[in-house]
Order: sequence, then C-alpha cells, then structure tokens
Amino acid sequence: MKLAQINVQQLISFYHVAKEGSFSIASEKLFVTQPAVTQQIKALETQFGVKLINVKRKRVHLTQAGLKLVSYAEEVVNHVVAAETFLNTYRLNNLHLGVATTLTRFLTPIIDKFKELHPSVRVSLREGPSLTLIEGMLDFKFDVCLVGTLQEISKKLRVTRFPEVEKMVLVANPDYLLGKKSHVSWEELATYPLILQSEGSTARAMMLKHFTERNLIPLIGAEVDNIECAKELARQKKGLALMFLPNVREELAQESLAIIPITDGEITLGIDIVQNEEMTMSPVIEAFLGVIQEHFGRLLSRKGTIRASQEHAGIR
Repeated sequence: MKLAQINVQQLISFYHVAKEGSFSIASEKLFVTQPAVTQQIKALETQFGVKLINVKRKRVHLTQAGLKLVSYAEEVVNHVVAAETFLNTYRLNNLHLGVATTLTRFLTPIIDKFKELHPSVRVSLREGPSLTLIEGMLDFKFDVCLVGTLQEISKKLRVTRFPEVEKMVLVANPDYLLGKKSHVSWEELATYPLILQSEGSTARAMMLKHFTERNLIPLIGAEVDNIECAKELARQKKGLALMFLPNVREELAQESLAIIPITDGEITLGIDIVQNEEMTMSPVIEAFLGVIQEHFGRLLSRKGTIRASQEHAGIR
C-alpha cells in the first residue's frame, strides 16, 4: 500500500476554512492564529500544485478542486475525531498493570479497592518476574508496574519506592531437617537445595546477593514462577522455598510449613511503583496511584507504631 504524503493537519485546516467560509473563524475553531491557517493552506496547495481557495473581497471561494476535496477532507476530520474519542475513552476506561508474581496476593486488596472505587474501569493484570515486567513497561505494555525493589533503574522510568514493606522468609516442611533448628547460618543454608523464583525476579536476586556477599555458592534445587508450586515443593521436602511472608501466613498457621530462621541478614522486600517517563499521566493512573499511596501509608504507619511499641517494651 502506498504511503500517504499529505499532511493531515493541513487537510484539517482546509476543511475548516471551507466549512466556515472564513480564515479567521477557522483559526478560532482550531485554536491557532489566522496566519498559521493561511500558511497551512498555501503549503497544501504548493505541495500538490493545485489551487484550492481564492479570496475575493475578504470572502473565501473554493476552486473546482477545492469543492471536490472538501468531501475527502470531511471524512478525514470525522475519522480523526473518532480516533481521538477512542483513545481518550480507552485511557479513561482501561488500566494495564504488571505485578511481580511474588507480590500478587499481597497487592490484591489494593486492586480490589480500586475496582470498588472505579467500577467502570477495566483492569487487566499480568504477573511475571520483575525484570520481565520492566521490559514490558519500556515497550508501553503497562500503565503501572508493581515490582520488588529494583537494583538498577533506567532513566526512562519513574519510580516511587516503598522500602522494607514486608519480610521474605525461607520455609520448609516442619519435619525437614532444618525445621528442627532454632536458627541456621548462611553457611548451612548453602548446603541445602533452595526453591527460588525464576530469572528476573527481584526476590531471587536479593537472596543470591546475600550468598555472594558471604562468598558462598548456593545450591539451587528448583526455579519456579508459580507460588503454589514453590510451596508444594517445600511441603514435599524438596528444599527451602523463599517466600514473601504474606503469601505463606495460612500455611504457617496450619503448620504445613515452618519458617527457617536465619542467624543474620534478615531479608526484607520493598516495593517499587514503576511508570514509563514517556507516558502521560491519565486520570485513571492518578486515581490508582492515590489508592496505592493511601494503602501503603496506612501499612507503614501501622508497622512504625508496632516497631515503636516493641522498642518501648524492650523487644528487638
């Protein structure tokens, strides 16, 4: 298909001049100066070597070519208006989220709250490793991504950080050998198979960093993308699973899994709210970010109160 050479804005300017019969009225409709409209028409005529408009006694008169072009120009204007309406409506009625697999259950209350407040907005959600989601964000596939704390941040991203939101824990079957110990060292952990998230996960990178800092090489027993799969492998005594604490509260209460306490180096996971700097902020995105800010504000305030109470009571 041959590519169009015509300048759409010039055609729109021509249409409004033809419709209004006046350069000045057309310029008001288009919110530009009259000389700008005149220049657009002259540029269109010059490009194709066709006279479209004559001005006599300050009145606009269309040439034969101009009269025939009006119908085409009207179709273009109608399609442009329809396209703008679609894009504006789409942005006001759709929210595309990318959520790190580890965080999905933890962040579900935020998403549910947003849906409750904005029932007309269609929310689509994709789970995956943090780095995979960030690649999608850079390709404009998401409006907002919620991931674990990023080690490196591209200049093309806008990041709002909530540090140390919740703990990461190692869990295993209560009958597993390590489950009988009060604490384990990183050296001991290096001798047992680990069940980790797949490549690209921030939680995985954070865990491996602890081993690297201690010059230890971990034994990776399994790499999974599914939280339930990781928990099941741990229950089957296939190794120690690295889990976001909120994701295993039920299993811990039922004693089907137990936390493996580490001697030093507590693992905490922060959350980064990520946007593409090149994307404009729609009202829908602003509303969603407002719900996030309110949720984490209450969460961190509550944690601060609990921590202060513990310190006051001499608890460390």
